[in-house]
Amino acid sequence: MASYHRVLQVLGRSVNQKSVECDYDIHPWDILINGERWAGKVRLVGFVDAFFVICYSGDSRFEHGIVVYKDDDAIRTTLLGAEVKAEDIGLDAINEDKTKAPEDAKPPRYFRFESDKGGLDYRITSLGHPIGLKTEYARSSLRRYDIKLRKGRDRVMKKRIRRGVTQHDLFDLMHDALRLGVISHAELIGTIVGKTIGGSALEDVAGKYVDALAGAKGSKNLSLSGERV
Repeated sequence: MASYHRVLQVLGRSVNQKSVECDYDIHPWDILINGERWAGKVRLVGFVDAFFVICYSGDSRFEHGIVVYKDDDAIRTTLLGAEVKAEDIGLDAINEDKTKAPEDAKPPRYFRFESDKGGLDYRITSLGHPIGLKTEYARSSLRRYDIKLRKGRDRVMKKRIRRGVTQHDLFDLMHDALRLGVISHAELIGTIVGKTIGGSALEDVAGKYVDALAGAKGSKNLSLSGERV
C-alpha cells in the first residue's frame, strides 16, 4: 500500500501546502469517529476547507482514512452533484427556519462544531467520505460523520487543531486570503470589507487588521489575537 502522502497527493493535497492548518499524530484514545476508535496510528491533517483523518502503519503506510468537509458551499455542491439528499444520510441543517417562506430561506448550513466549555473535547458533525488512491467516489460513500476529538496537549497544539477542524470566520478568511495569496490587499478591502461590513464601525478596524497582516505576509508564524482554544 502507498504512503498517506501519496493518497493526499492524488487528491491534490500535501502537508507542505500553505493551506495546511494542522498536521499531527493523534493518539487513538483521543478521537472517536462515529463512535468507533481506530486501531493503529492516526494522523490529523487539516486544511482551510476540509480535514483528513488517516490511519497508517510504519512510517507512513496508508491503511484507511476519511475526508470531512468544512465549507458549506462545498457540502451543498457535493450533495447536489451526487444527487444525495442531506436528510437521507442523517445530515441536518443547523440554520433551518421553518417560519420563513422558501424564497426567503438562507442556504442550508450543515457543518457543526462544538467546543466543550471547560472540557477537553471538540465535537464536529459534517459530510465526508472514505479516501484512497482514486479521485472519484461512489455517491453511496457519502455519509455523515460525528467526530469527538481531544483538544490537544498544549496551547499551540490546541490552536492549530482548532483551526484545522473548524470553519473560518470573517477575520480568519481575511488572514487566509493574504497568507495564501488568493487575492490582493486592494481586492480584499474592496470585496470583503466593502461588501460585507462596508460603512460600519468595523471597516477601519478591518482595514488596519489587513494592513498588519499584509506587512507580515510571508511569515509562517502569524497569530490571530481572536483565536480561541
